[in-house]
Amino acid sequence: MKKSNFAILMAMVMASGPFAVDAYLPGIPTMAEFLGTGIDAVATTVSFYIFGMALGQLIGGPMADKFDKRNLIIIGLLLYAASSLVIATATSLAVIQIARVFQAIGGGFSIVCIAPLVRMRETGNEAAKLFSLIALIMVIAPAIAPTIGALILLVGNWQTIFYFTAAYSVFVALLVWRSLPKSPVTTQPAAVAVHKRYLEVMKNKTAMRYLAVQACGYSVMMVFVTNSSLIYQHHFGLSEQMFGLVFAANTLVNVAVNRLNSYLLNSIPASKLLQIAILIQAVFVAALIVLTATDAPVSVYVLGIMGAVGMLGAIPPNSNSLFISQYSENTGAASALLGSAQFVAASLAGGLSTLMYNGTLWPPVLTMTALVVLSNLFLPRAASSKLQTA
Repeated sequence: MKKSNFAILMAMVMASGPFAVDAYLPGIPTMAEFLGTGIDAVATTVSFYIFGMALGQLIGGPMADKFDKRNLIIIGLLLYAASSLVIATATSLAVIQIARVFQAIGGGFSIVCIAPLVRMRETGNEAAKLFSLIALIMVIAPAIAPTIGALILLVGNWQTIFYFTAAYSVFVALLVWRSLPKSPVTTQPAAVAVHKRYLEVMKNKTAMRYLAVQACGYSVMMVFVTNSSLIYQHHFGLSEQMFGLVFAANTLVNVAVNRLNSYLLNSIPASKLLQIAILIQAVFVAALIVLTATDAPVSVYVLGIMGAVGMLGAIPPNSNSLFISQYSENTGAASALLGSAQFVAASLAGGLSTLMYNGTLWPPVLTMTALVVLSNLFLPRAASSKLQTA
């Protein structure tokens, strides 16, 4: 399978996550009205999804080492589709929250297979380039998802958005079934217990630091996503359609950073580029503190968000490749641990920011500040980032 076709297909699999998280964001106010609850309560469904994604990857990771990854991706996408239909027909917040967990578990089964499949094809900076290409294509999904959701709301309701996500996942499952070749399973004895696989993965201290860096960097974005409706619609009073356009503006920086990162990988190590991206993200989050304190208008505030979130064009591709390159075995378990860690961290960070909600922008901004500080503290020194196999 050609590298470009493989990257597109993997990006489409990964895009199921952004569609599940971002497409319904413009509809959160109407969901809250339909369910008879507050916007902040409906916003918790983002954290439920993120938690389920972590759980799905923890379960799916060892399965990816033992079974055909293509079949696991298809099973995950079909579970995702079924859960989307449950959400679309639900009439209570509790049912939606539970269904969101199962929807995310299905997504986790699929997404956890991507890094091992990349690891089978490339290593080092070449792996980072492939991750960067996947990320470039995949970034279209979170960019257009809120806009698609807003357009759907013009002709339908919030339930229609989840019918759309169900149809999308079934379509991608069919593409995977037709296009992705079966993958060989690990030669490691299947008798190795799941917890021993994870313990073996966790012995690599350098990899664990990259895991923490990615978890914190990704959580910065998810704190914004969780609070995006509160920020742009409730605080700044933007319409559903304008919300979709402003949300999509994050892609401009994301794509530019992604392409620049891919180009620089030809001459600069991924570890150095990761360090630079995290520092720049910290600068933009510091700017958000100033903008919040001065009650800046949305036209300026969106620039700070674009910079902080846009750095995700470089952080995951580099940290993911540096992390997975530490392993030659147990890549499924390693990928699961990385994915689950970032989603658990994002779930906790997003949930904490909504729990602290007080009608101002300070809870999400202060949460993002703590995360970028931790990212810089966890970042390994370049000298200690050499390949270690486990």
